[in-house]
Amino acid sequence: MKDDIFSIYMAQVGKIPLLSADEETELLKKASKGDVSAKNRIVESNLRFVVKIARDYLNRGLDFEDLVNEGNAGLMTAVDHFDPSMNVRFITYAVWWIRQTISKAVNEKGRMIRLPLNKVNELVQIEKVRKILGTEKSEDEIVSEVSKLLNMKESRVRDLLASSRSTKSLDAPKNNDDASDGTFGELLADERYAVPEEEVMNRALHSEIESALKTLKPREEKVIRLRYGLNGDKPKSLKEIGDICGLTKERIRQIEKNAITTLRMPSRSRRLEGFVA
Repeated sequence: MKDDIFSIYMAQVGKIPLLSADEETELLKKASKGDVSAKNRIVESNLRFVVKIARDYLNRGLDFEDLVNEGNAGLMTAVDHFDPSMNVRFITYAVWWIRQTISKAVNEKGRMIRLPLNKVNELVQIEKVRKILGTEKSEDEIVSEVSKLLNMKESRVRDLLASSRSTKSLDAPKNNDDASDGTFGELLADERYAVPEEEVMNRALHSEIESALKTLKPREEKVIRLRYGLNGDKPKSLKEIGDICGLTKERIRQIEKNAITTLRMPSRSRRLEGFVA
């Protein structure tokens, strides 16, 4: 019965229409003044984002339903705390609260993994970056790239990846020992409820990335775009970028390092951390 109710909930969430930019702006202004009806509409229209984010925390010891419930609590907190005068989109602000709430629950209640909250967050960051890098790279290459992008020691990245492998298999049944109800892997691959929200979050992330890149010096911005394929092209090596820019490989490395240091400054990184943390 509980699982049937959750399935109905999931189907209903996917049917709730997204708000237009103008509708959201107006509702957020009303919500900031205590309008309960406006708050409810904002929460309802963003429930699908919680479902999408909750998928990133599968195999951390909590059932998918519990992850969604915790994320919903984070979403409601975001609505209560959001200030319309802030120079940030609501979804950018909300994903941080959703992730923080889910991470805290995983840390406190998860059965399969017991890690400090900061390590749970780091593990999710690593998994997100690893997805971006793809499967063509070797394990050593992935560890090296993740270490560089997240400013972590390679040994720490390896340890966290090892702890990730020790969690529940994607072939494990979703509901305890009842394999007839499907596996976690099937749930993770189910994109029926993650089409419009995927596009919205990608647009929001793209907008924040573009804003952050524009704070760099022109040469730094160009190097970062080429290095990580941010223009839709295949990521390029330091040597390839050097040939394009007429600079040495070592000089390109220095420019990349300076740019990444700049992007990690709180004024820039805080607007992106919700998407990868």
